[in-house]
Amino acid sequence: MLRFRLSIFAAIFGVFFFSMVASQAETGVSVQPIAEAALDKLIKNKDNRLVVSFMAAWCGPCIDELPALNNLYRKYKDQGLKMIGISIDLEGAAAMQPAINKLKIEFPVYWYGDKAIQKFKLTAIPLLLIIKQGEIVERLPGQRPEGFLDKKIQEILN
Repeated sequence: MLRFRLSIFAAIFGVFFFSMVASQAETGVSVQPIAEAALDKLIKNKDNRLVVSFMAAWCGPCIDELPALNNLYRKYKDQGLKMIGISIDLEGAAAMQPAINKLKIEFPVYWYGDKAIQKFKLTAIPLLLIIKQGEIVERLPGQRPEGFLDKKIQEILN
């Protein structure tokens, strides 16, 4: 009887594990923790034209904005645009993964947790940081239409 239960458990775990791996493989984006030094290095890179999106899985406007950001990333990545997402979810990296999978997000998404609130003086999410040559040139709190974001991205690419 114990063997039977273990077999059932192994089968269920296998289906769950492989479905999770398959869904992540669809986008290739796996939400991973990021250390402060690595995040600082990404932001302060003088060669970057970067958009940083602060988000959380429980934030409806954050999730609603992701498809527009993904479209713009696809449109401008070959012109030098870098884009990253930063999850502030208290529950860890896994909290944001289902939304990233469902929306097929292609840009890297990292988990930094609630440390981001103080470090970046977050007063609202979604919040976009527009960064050019290692300097924050604009902070955009709240969800924005894709056309508006497109113009902001064109500004940093020129």
